Amino acid sequence: MNGISGAAVIGITLCAWTVGAQEWRTLESSRQLRGAGPASVRVQYGAGTLDVAPTSDPVLYRMKLRYDAERSAPIAQFDEDSRSVTFGTRSAQSGSWNGKHREGSTLRAEITNAAPIRLSLELGAAHGDIHLGGLRLTDLSLKTGATELMIDFDTPNRESMSYLDVDVGAAKVVMRRAGNARTSRVRINVGAGSLDYDLSGTWEGETELSANVAVGEFTLRAPADVGVRVVSKTFLAGFDKAGLEKRGDAWYTRGYDSARRKVRANVTTVLGNFDLVQR
Repeated sequence: MNGISGAAVIGITLCAWTVGAQEWRTLESSRQLRGAGPASVRVQYGAGTLDVAPTSDPVLYRMKLRYDAERSAPIAQFDEDSRSVTFGTRSAQSGSWNGKHREGSTLRAEITNAAPIRLSLELGAAHGDIHLGGLRLTDLSLKTGATELMIDFDTPNRESMSYLDVDVGAAKVVMRRAGNARTSRVRINVGAGSLDYDLSGTWEGETELSANVAVGEFTLRAPADVGVRVVSKTFLAGFDKAGLEKRGDAWYTRGYDSARRKVRANVTTVLGNFDLVQR
């Protein structure tokens, strides 16, 4: 199903105006929340400013979009059988994302905090803030192009997340208080960009983290009470081991054995850089 499905939304408001060679339009759409069963939410956004936050209103999602109709087309789709929604934009020419940043394009979205959500974020040349604290995320997938993002779990996730996948292209991504995601499994890929991943927050037990870093940079920040074990494979890449203890093929932070919270990290770095910061 492509474009906008009228059955998928409870409200659509569309306005249009032309500035120079650009035809700017605004679209508002939402879907009423029916029941508290699990749902899947997919956000596709080619280029522009992005703002995502939770809502306690009785909607599955709410979107307000400003876009250039000459270059992009809006998406607002809902599948009743699978309880899945996709919204955002795609390229008007090829059906794919806009790879080039479009100054003036904006997407502001809210996602329900009342139902378990599988969230997928597929972003091109977007920049902005994504606030995920207080949602009921069962898993999270983030794929980025040339983005500049701040992702914040300012309060604990209200579900135990099965996995968290982060795929960073030529992007700069900062994940704050990611410990509040409450996941025991994290998978990370960093291409030519950078990822700053902060494990502050409320979580317990052990977290398994695997990371592949190409020519970019990956910084893992852990609170002082968290024990970190790192198995690192590097090729023409940097990894500062100061303050770490070598045991076999792994490096350990001080107090690892007695720590109540632990991270077991496997990091492969080629030409890039990996930093472990603990304080």
